[in-house]
Amino acid sequence: MINRVSTFSQYQNLTSNLMRKQGAVNNTNEQLATGKRIKTAGDDPIASVSTQKYKQQLVQIEQFQKSITLANNRLGTLETSLKNVETHVDSAKQKVIGMINGAMAGDDKTAFKNELESLYEGLLNLANTQDEGGNYVFAGHLVRTQPFMEGSNGVMDYKGDSGHREARIDTSVHVKTSQPGDLVFQGIDNPFGDYRPDYAGLQPDSELALLSAKNAVSADTSGYRVNFHDDGQGGLNYELFRNGQSQGVNQYDPAKGIQFVDATVGSEADLDVQLDGDIKPGDSVSLDKTSTIDLFQTLNDAIKYSEYPTSSPEARASLQRSIEELNASYVHMNQRRAEVGTEMKTLDTYESQHKDFELSLNKAKGSLEDLDYSKAIIELNEDMLALQASQAAFNQTKQLSLFNYL
Repeated sequence: MINRVSTFSQYQNLTSNLMRKQGAVNNTNEQLATGKRIKTAGDDPIASVSTQKYKQQLVQIEQFQKSITLANNRLGTLETSLKNVETHVDSAKQKVIGMINGAMAGDDKTAFKNELESLYEGLLNLANTQDEGGNYVFAGHLVRTQPFMEGSNGVMDYKGDSGHREARIDTSVHVKTSQPGDLVFQGIDNPFGDYRPDYAGLQPDSELALLSAKNAVSADTSGYRVNFHDDGQGGLNYELFRNGQSQGVNQYDPAKGIQFVDATVGSEADLDVQLDGDIKPGDSVSLDKTSTIDLFQTLNDAIKYSEYPTSSPEARASLQRSIEELNASYVHMNQRRAEVGTEMKTLDTYESQHKDFELSLNKAKGSLEDLDYSKAIIELNEDMLALQASQAAFNQTKQLSLFNYL
């Protein structure tokens, strides 16, 4: 049996072949134009899946890099503010040291007081610093709430919370981009230990000063007062009061200081108070329990006692207390800045890691989807030759007709 192939079938086959060759040429031309080997998943399914994973990782890295940039900006603002607070604290300390000078004239004290008041206002402005977005830097999580406001009683009230803002810079890595104001300005370690002295009960020629006051029982929140009396033999006795109740009279030994044992707790010393200076009979010093000091209160006290005469033992001892607290504040601010520096160093480390990983991902992605130009040009030439051959065959075939042989 003889099978006949119609002219229409030959024509259709040649047309389909011609279109395939033309499509191959067009595809190679498009690859050369875009520089990409894969346009759709159908071009290379396996490579396409891997490329999509690489792209997702690159998008995530871009998000981390943006987060690092934002965190750097926030930490930069925080670091600048803390540096300025350090400067204010150091300046205030120098002014207070100057005020202790007994030879200072009244005009000089007034000038120093005015400078302290200016430093106080500057410190308050720094405590209420806002970033470029209008967020309060030292408000914790309550970034839209002004953190520090002075109450009618002169006490500084903190309106923020104790939280830290954070930025996610890697899959499971977060850095702190803020520090709460209660920690920065009101959480300064007490340089005297567990108590803050009140020198209102000093005698005119007294030089008493507290060195340290510590309590081994953290749960003891009692307030203490120590009164000194002449023992009649050229020495001193002291009477210790706890919440206003006398705990007895003892001989004062400057080498041992003042120690109080609560018999209900144990046999070791609970309260340990060390004093310095020339203590006079009739001197009294109160000890208020506090493990931290408030920088605003310290400056307020310095301003208050700047109005006292330089001969006042209360003013002299209180200003010396302010100096110790300002020293502790300066160290505290330096520690806060060090923490900011640590966070910024972490940002630099992860930023460098992300850049390296991004480079590796782009290289891996490029090896799958980027075009090999030399290979593509060779394929284009081959496709062009194949297309020309198909066109020639098509031209020859379409001229075939029985009438040519009649």
